[in-house]
Amino acid sequence: GAISVVRPFYFLIKKFLFVDDPRLHVKLGNIELKNPVGLSAGFDKDITAPLAYPMLGFGFAELGSITNSAQPGNPKPRLWRLPKDNGLIVYYGLSNCGSLEAARKIKKKMQKRDIPYGISIAVTTGLEGKEMADDYVRSFLDLYELADYITLNVSCPNVAKCDVFAQVSFIEELLQKIMNIVKERKIGTDIFIKIGPDMSYEDLDKVIDLCLKYEITGIVATNLIKNRSWVKKFESSPEQLNHPGGISGKHLQERSNKIIRHIRERAGNKLKIIGVGGIFTAEDVYDKMKAGADAVQMITGFIYGGPLTIRKINKELVRILEEKGLNNLEEACTR
Repeated sequence: GAISVVRPFYFLIKKFLFVDDPRLHVKLGNIELKNPVGLSAGFDKDITAPLAYPMLGFGFAELGSITNSAQPGNPKPRLWRLPKDNGLIVYYGLSNCGSLEAARKIKKKMQKRDIPYGISIAVTTGLEGKEMADDYVRSFLDLYELADYITLNVSCPNVAKCDVFAQVSFIEELLQKIMNIVKERKIGTDIFIKIGPDMSYEDLDKVIDLCLKYEITGIVATNLIKNRSWVKKFESSPEQLNHPGGISGKHLQERSNKIIRHIRERAGNKLKIIGVGGIFTAEDVYDKMKAGADAVQMITGFIYGGPLTIRKINKELVRILEEKGLNNLEEACTR
């Protein structure tokens, strides 16, 4: 079919865009990455083009977020560019095809994989209390066998009612239920939790301690900015900013780096960290890894930078390592 026609082009493009240098290889839990730059969740919410991401140079990709029930998300428009701030306002509201349909698509489209894939799962909008953790569990059972790792997204900044995610008691209940299943079924899939940047350090410490207590693989830090008051200065006009939703891009960089550093200091080497927020260049990746990230993810920098972005970043990362006399990326991470 169409794939057999496209395949030679796929390999040609991938050969050009995918940088495979042993110095960039990193280990993330049970997963081996050929390079540390991944695609964040939020780009491919409907499992539309999963096999395109290795071709574009990504070392791994996170699909979703997926909820147990299919949902349309918020009405359009729900994405706005902030070019002066190198950012986006995102208000999708977890639009996706639901966990069963996602599983069907993954089985159909992704029998052969060139890179590891994570799946981000979130809660179906409108549920409350005990129903919420059970909703994650149902999605987890539908999807864990199809993923190299699962991320429990407890921080969606573009769903109106997501204050419950800030409640540490909910996160404990969720981790307890998921990790019971992992132990009972002897599941080898790595488990991450994705946190937002708006959490107080006190709550962040509690979440880090829960991750250690339940022995999950690590933390994805961080999701988008919901509380705009701690952004020092926007270049965009008030009209451009006058939309609901989470803000991605440059403004998230400093905050996410601080949170990564804090997690690394508290957890030592016991948790893996995927750093997200404000990555546009190889220097940005290097800064995240110096702060303590083991790998990184990006969307906004890729949208603004275009299809050569990931190749450029990985080539430049190799140059930075050479310049600093380092043999590999793990030597760059603070340990």
